[in-house]
Amino acid sequence: MEFKELSNLYLDLSEEILKDINFDSSLKDNHRQLLFISCIENSLDCEANNIYEIYKNDLEPIEEFNFESKWKKLMEISTIKNIVNSEFDPDGLLSILHDSKERAISVPDTNIISTNKLNDLKKFSLILNKYKSFKELLRKLLDEC
Repeated sequence: MEFKELSNLYLDLSEEILKDINFDSSLKDNHRQLLFISCIENSLDCEANNIYEIYKNDLEPIEEFNFESKWKKLMEISTIKNIVNSEFDPDGLLSILHDSKERAISVPDTNIISTNKLNDLKKFSLILNKYKSFKELLRKLLDEC
């Protein structure tokens, strides 16, 4: 299977998983949240590999990197640099995804009086929409170049 197809498959899986997440703080629900995040990360990884295949003669190998490091390395490609860079901003896809993962794996400290903002449907839908927009923009740009 090609990286592009794998990326789409993981995206489809994440959409299906999102339908089953209740955000009720149960263990099962927390596992679904982590599975959703993992599918998005795997899709991002496959998408990075797909773009790397196009530009592999201009870049050092990235196969051993995690998905985030792959995207940082792909920022060396001048045609997509600004698009990818914006996803590392505080309101960018990769930052929101990282924050959601931290919230899903962290254990709230019950000894401290504080508010722990939990993941919710709005945030996960935002991740999905941002990723779809990011992916579409990259593909349009790469198809034109």
